[in-house]
Amino acid sequence: MQTQIHPFSNADRQWLARSLERGRAICTHFKLLETSRDAAALDQAFLLWARSPAGAGQFSADEIADGLGSLFGELLQRQFNFSWCQIEDQHGREIALLEETTGSIVMPVNAVHKRIEPELQKQPFFAPMWQMIAAHLEKKEN
Repeated sequence: MQTQIHPFSNADRQWLARSLERGRAICTHFKLLETSRDAAALDQAFLLWARSPAGAGQFSADEIADGLGSLFGELLQRQFNFSWCQIEDQHGREIALLEETTGSIVMPVNAVHKRIEPELQKQPFFAPMWQMIAAHLEKKEN
């Protein structure tokens, strides 16, 4: 099956709104200020959750992936003009972001899931991902 891009539906927008709210609740729980929500702050939230048995009990792996992944996606959307969409291929459908001028696709929720399963990673990844995406888009513009 060829990869297909689908626009966000009303149900997708509702899911995103709930996920963003969950992400904000996670950041608030770990005492990360609203004004400092950047990729490094998302790394902090993830690492505090991953390293804390109390944090792990407060939020499930899916809540962390949906919440922090959605917040990361919103950062990308605002900074680089990505738009939310659904990507469908032979493996199924996935929430994603598309940068239309370059065709670049990022799957922020899936990226978080991959840091949790099959083995929990306990190192920063949002900030390095942000830097790689920024460098890739800058290279594509030139």
